[in-house]
Amino acid sequence: MAKPIVNKITPFDAEMDKEIGFTWNGSQSYANRLIIYNADSMEKIYDKTITTFTHSHTIPAGTLKNGKQWIAQSQTFDVDHLESGLSDKRYFQTFKTPLFYFYGLENGQTIHTASYKAQIYYLQEDYEDIQSFRFSLYDGTKTLLKESDTLYNSDQINYTYKGLDNHTVYYFKCHGITVNGMEIDTGYIEVYTDYKMPSTYGIIYAENDPLHGYIKYHTNIKIIQYNGSKTFRFENGMIDLRNDEEGIYYDEGFVIEDDFTLKLRGMYLNQTATILKLRNTQYSLVVESFLYEDGTTRFKLTVPNHLNNYILYSDALAFQSTDMVCIWIRRVHDIYQLEILVDPDFTEENNIWYGQQMPGSGLEVYDSWIDAPNLFTYSVNREGMNIHASDSEPGETETDDLWI
Repeated sequence: MAKPIVNKITPFDAEMDKEIGFTWNGSQSYANRLIIYNADSMEKIYDKTITTFTHSHTIPAGTLKNGKQWIAQSQTFDVDHLESGLSDKRYFQTFKTPLFYFYGLENGQTIHTASYKAQIYYLQEDYEDIQSFRFSLYDGTKTLLKESDTLYNSDQINYTYKGLDNHTVYYFKCHGITVNGMEIDTGYIEVYTDYKMPSTYGIIYAENDPLHGYIKYHTNIKIIQYNGSKTFRFENGMIDLRNDEEGIYYDEGFVIEDDFTLKLRGMYLNQTATILKLRNTQYSLVVESFLYEDGTTRFKLTVPNHLNNYILYSDALAFQSTDMVCIWIRRVHDIYQLEILVDPDFTEENNIWYGQQMPGSGLEVYDSWIDAPNLFTYSVNREGMNIHASDSEPGETETDDLWI
């Protein structure tokens, strides 16, 4: 006698409805019967026949109890009330749905950085462990943008979303599977990005001197020399201090006396180290970084005063060694602020714009604008520009080359 086959039943929460499917290759069925037994005692818990042409049967919420194993059998009936044989037994389990959500992240929350380390809180009251999980990123229409690899370390259910565009709506989602095959997910969590994109325009003014045949530039940028005789590599606006334990020391050329805003850019900062020390006759400060075992880095600002230390910590950030990290320090009326930004769009060189009108379109992050009167604004792409850094005037140059 033909008999149906109960499809595989993944673990589910008995406090919710559950649709059970089966396969049937006989004559058209118009009704089906589902029987469920307690697998330990073989007590019949559920036995009901429903009229339907579909090959499925829904177990009502609350029919079973969580934390137990069950046996399901199915039977079909055709229009003439002829019944099939009972299917083979199909074993399955029920568990309470685990708590599975983004820790510290609310739906609709605003994120103030271009990267976000997402942490999942997981708890199952029957101590069923999670086997694997995967993080997903969606755009504002819930179109999938990217997915993480399938991850298996249940002690570290986290992932860093990187390269998030500014002023953009995204959806985060995490999908997991328990060791017994129960599928869980966080649902779509909406976030909005709103982070600072500091302008790197320096105030540079160009003045034509036709009598002598050159252009004079005036700027608020002050060039100072370091103290010492060591030689450092200077590339793309940065000094390479990775193999120098003493660092570089400046003791003349400028003094910070009042309120200020300081920006320090650097790469390879995911380490434990002292990054910056400042001191004058009245004040001092120290910026340090601390690398933790989970791969995140925190930054610490220490400002001594007459009683104790004024200390600020940044959030723990996850970034790559080659990411450009911007450290912003501000003092206003002896109140300090510390802000850390990781820039995923950093490029080693930038375009330069010349002209009297501030450029309004076609800009890229880190582009520079030189305010040149009586000149229509135009750009020079980084690929077509040579920079000469020397004390003496370069011998061979091309249009738009720079001599520093």
